[in-house]
Amino acid sequence: MNKIHELVVILYCTRVWSVALANPDVIQSPPLQIVAQGAQAKLRCLFPASDPQVKGAVSWYKTAPEEHMSTNHPIPLGGRFSLAFPRTFLSEGDGSLIISNVSWEDAGVYYCKVLMWEQEEKRGNGTHLLVYTRPSQPEIFLKVGSEEEVTLTCRTSGFYPSDIHMSWNSTDIPLPEPRPVQIWRSQDGISQADLVLLLPAGFPLQQLQIRCIVRHLSLATPLQATYSHDFPRYKAIAYQLVEYLNILKFCLLFGLTVGILLTVIKRCKSK
Repeated sequence: MNKIHELVVILYCTRVWSVALANPDVIQSPPLQIVAQGAQAKLRCLFPASDPQVKGAVSWYKTAPEEHMSTNHPIPLGGRFSLAFPRTFLSEGDGSLIISNVSWEDAGVYYCKVLMWEQEEKRGNGTHLLVYTRPSQPEIFLKVGSEEEVTLTCRTSGFYPSDIHMSWNSTDIPLPEPRPVQIWRSQDGISQADLVLLLPAGFPLQQLQIRCIVRHLSLATPLQATYSHDFPRYKAIAYQLVEYLNILKFCLLFGLTVGILLTVIKRCKSK
């Protein structure tokens, strides 16, 4: 687990545990779950097992990340949302919620409420569901400016949440300070990020070997892209061919000049 992941876990756990238990008889654990988009999430809700003859019901409510924790929306069961034990939860003492094919819109705080016949409704302390999507493999783009300035852009996209860390690294040459990371967020919540590095004119590009490093909550290890400034093979062959043609042209001009001089010398001698 990387440092970003650990920090998010600590912050969310602190927030969730700071809220007192509504009733200790309903236990939701762990207080934070982090799942990937498209995966399945199981939000646990445990309570003392009861007589199966006793009537009761389990309901779930959700608070969206941008809303106050007192704002609850009921979760209708069916489709992607179902109970782990829909028929026997009273005897099992388990009202856990199963969410299939999780989307980033499912993120929020979920509360489990248990109501037994002729008993007071009891509520758990909440489970924070954090949904993420992994960033794409970063790509590096090169652009040469009018004043021979070189711009390198490292780009990644498709990640959620939008908090991301990007950096340039080179073990050979000290690099200029890059510009701040630019993040664009689409209407569906998916983000794209660019990290731009401007290399001034005269920068030793031929010695440049550089890496773009991407860190995100969803990544156990950072993603990397490598760039080295070098001629592609076909360009190198073309460059050598031009050199050979220039040498041949020089030889032809030299031979033509020598032939003309010899002809002039012979005519001068004959006179």
